Formats: sequence, C-alpha cells, structure tokens
Amino acid sequence: MASALPLRAALKRGALLTAANWPVVLIEFAIDSLYRVTLAVPVIGGAFMVAVLLGADIRSLMTEGVRSSADIVVGSLVSAPAALTAFLAAVGLVAAGGQVLVVMVKSGTLSVLVSADRTGGEVQRTPVRMEALKRAQAYSLPAVLDGARHFARRSARLALGLAAAYAVVGGCYLVTMTWGFHLAAESSWAAAWPLLLLAATSTGVVAISAIGLAFDLTRVIMVTDDCGVAAALARVRAFIVADARQVLGIFGVMIAVFLLGTTASLTATGWLTVLSWIPLAGFLFVPLQAAAWLMRGLLFQYLGLTALAAYQTQYRRFAEPARAPASPPFRMHQA
Repeated sequence: MASALPLRAALKRGALLTAANWPVVLIEFAIDSLYRVTLAVPVIGGAFMVAVLLGADIRSLMTEGVRSSADIVVGSLVSAPAALTAFLAAVGLVAAGGQVLVVMVKSGTLSVLVSADRTGGEVQRTPVRMEALKRAQAYSLPAVLDGARHFARRSARLALGLAAAYAVVGGCYLVTMTWGFHLAAESSWAAAWPLLLLAATSTGVVAISAIGLAFDLTRVIMVTDDCGVAAALARVRAFIVADARQVLGIFGVMIAVFLLGTTASLTATGWLTVLSWIPLAGFLFVPLQAAAWLMRGLLFQYLGLTALAAYQTQYRRFAEPARAPASPPFRMHQA
C-alpha cells in the first residue's frame, strides 16, 4: 500500500483534475437540473389533480415551489387514498428512474476523472500551469458515453440501493415521529417531545450523511477497480478502516465548504430580493437570480467532483499495489 497524500495535497489534486476536465462539471450540472425538472412533473400533475378533485386554488399550489406544493398535495389527498397512492407512486417511479439515469451518467463522468488520475502524474506537486493541466486531460464525449454504458447495470443497482437506503431512513424517521407524538400526547411525556425531535432529526441527518459517503466511495471504487457493487462495498469497508483519517478529513472539509457556499448563496439571494424592491432596479432581479442559480449550481458540482477525485486518488494509492484484477481495467475510448 502506497502512502496516502496529505489532506491538502489530495484536495488540490482533486481540484486540478476536475479543472483539467471541466466539461464533466457542465454534464453533471445539466443532468442534475434535468432530474429536478423531471421530478417536478408529477408534482405539477398532483397539483392539478387536487385542483380538480378538491377544488383547491391552482395558483396557490403552483407558486409555493416543488417541495411545498408536494406537501400541500399530500395533505390535500389524505382524504382520497386512491388519488394519494397514485400520486406517491408517480413521484416514486420518476424519482427512482431519474436517479438511475443520473448515476449512469455520473459513472461516465467519474470514469473520466479516474483516467485523468492515472495519466496526470504528480500534478499537485507542479506549478499550476496549462502544461500540467493538459497532461491531466482525459475528457471526451465518447469517453463519457462509453463509461456510462460500461457501468450501466451496476449503476442502476447502486442507484436503487441508494433509494432503498434513503427510504428505510425516511420510514424509520416517520415511524419514530408518529410514535413519539402519540406517546407525548397521551401520557406525561409531553416535555420530552422536543428532545425526541432533536435526537431523531440528528440521527437522521447523520444516517443520511453516512449513506451519502458510502455511496460516493462505492461509486469511486466500482469505477476505479471495474468491479461489481458487492465487491466495491467490501472494499469500502477495508478502505475506511485503513485510511479513515484521510477519508473523514476530505469529507469534513468538503462539508464545511458546502456549508459556507450555502450560507453565501442564501445571503446573495436575500440581497437580490431586496434589490427587486428598488425602483428602476427590479428589472435586474430575474437575470441576476438566474446567474446566481447557475454559478451556485456549477460551483457545487465542481466541489462535489473535487471530493470524488480526492477520494479516488487516495483509494488508488491504498489499493493499486495490492490489486491483481482478474480482468483488465476498463479502457475508455479517446476521441
């Protein structure tokens, strides 16, 4: 096992590899945006169904946003179980199918970063110049498509497993909240309700974060080693046990950066809202809001790919000397 890179060097290498293959950032941003738009379709359909069946105001449903509209639709359809079941089935089907497609495409973009890591040399040690970035370039559209096709079935299984894990966490949270609410309402434990809410929510956030980290590491190992999902999960455990400090270090730094980015985004949104009320300046609100949304989305995608590239380079140093694959590694088509 080769020695792991220091945390700063791993993150710098991940950032440079992602910058050298910057079109993958655009691809991931586009597929995530398309997924959100697709997910909004059944919610809009549910809003119209509520308007038709229950006489609700369609304008109020459509102006609340996707999440708020979904909450309103579910609340309105509680009295109509058949309609509620159809709505939840439609949302679940679109969410699961869209997630499968998203993970397939992202396996293709991740394969580009894996190839760049193998051919880029010690890019983190050299001055940041165009020559160094050119050596780390591995992107081509055929390479992304080849990677997506090559890992299609494994990506589908991984995406469905992620959806099942999130469903289990969400179901346990709802059961806990329902049970705790009835217990607090029907006994003398009402004072403990805020504590239960805090504990259940904190546990849910930690569980979702752990699932997300395991999912990212499984994707990285699956593409790096060109192995199955079960084998990747087994290697995730070995990697975390042997190199927990580096893995958790990358995870912690990126979480802190994401929180800072989210705070800055919310602050900018607040200022843009204030700007919309200023006479003769409100006409700038829509283009500025669109630009802010675009920059935020691209930045977050870049940070996410930087973290994946950092995980991948640490895993390669951990596993490559001891790896003896039965089949040759996946080779991407280069344009």
